[in-house]
Amino acid sequence: MKTATLTLETLHLIPGLQADFDQQIEALVADCKRRPAIAKKRTLKVELDIIPHKEDPEDVLIFPVVSTKRPATTIDPIRGRRTRIGQLQFDFADLGTEHD
Repeated sequence: MKTATLTLETLHLIPGLQADFDQQIEALVADCKRRPAIAKKRTLKVELDIIPHKEDPEDVLIFPVVSTKRPATTIDPIRGRRTRIGQLQFDFADLGTEHD
């Protein structure tokens, strides 16, 4: 087992962090390509949650977390109305899709 000082430059040495980061950044870029009309930002965060180690007060446990945030797809609102018997109805366009 090797040892390194935890710095910004050595974060890539944390097992699994680089692969997860690469996968998430690829997914965000793909989302931008797939939904270019949504000009809102996509966010990737790398966080380190650090808690005291139960068995040794000189040590800590480090939990690397890679998270992403993507803008939600906006769907136009529809107008709903109550019927006399309390059901909710709405209008929609019949696109004439056929099922085999």
